[in-house]
Amino acid sequence: MRTIKENILTPFILFFVLLIDGQLSTFLTGLFPLGWNLVSHFILIFMIFVSINLPKNYNIVLFLGLGIIYDVYYFHTVGIALILFPVLSFLVCQAGSVMLLNRGTRFLSVITAIFLFELISFAAAVILGMATVSLQIFVIYSLVPTLLLNSLILLLFQPMFEKVYL
Repeated sequence: MRTIKENILTPFILFFVLLIDGQLSTFLTGLFPLGWNLVSHFILIFMIFVSINLPKNYNIVLFLGLGIIYDVYYFHTVGIALILFPVLSFLVCQAGSVMLLNRGTRFLSVITAIFLFELISFAAAVILGMATVSLQIFVIYSLVPTLLLNSLILLLFQPMFEKVYL
């Protein structure tokens, strides 16, 4: 019964989290007048914990759909998250046994996933002509604040995720 609930409720929860991510990012970016671009990746944090319990094929299809929605909603194009979400989900499924070891490995896994997503998204945006910012500006004003914000989010929500998903 639990797997049926997880398989049915998880897509709706992830879609809601996807929408909350954008609102949280917009709110936090408005709070800091320094030009920081804080991006909440609660969806990737959630992915780490959800992918451990759900079947691999279901994860890939689920995050493929979420990648399309993410692309249209945030990037106004299709392709960047459409590729990155399923690939990251696959990597999480493959390394699930390692990530279950302790909080430290889960923390590093989340930071690595967010780092890869941000860096590859930036590179794709530059290649596609969607961004003209230099790498140094991106790292200082977007990547580092994003990693710090998501580290804080993970530290706050990790105990809850561990109770529900581990």
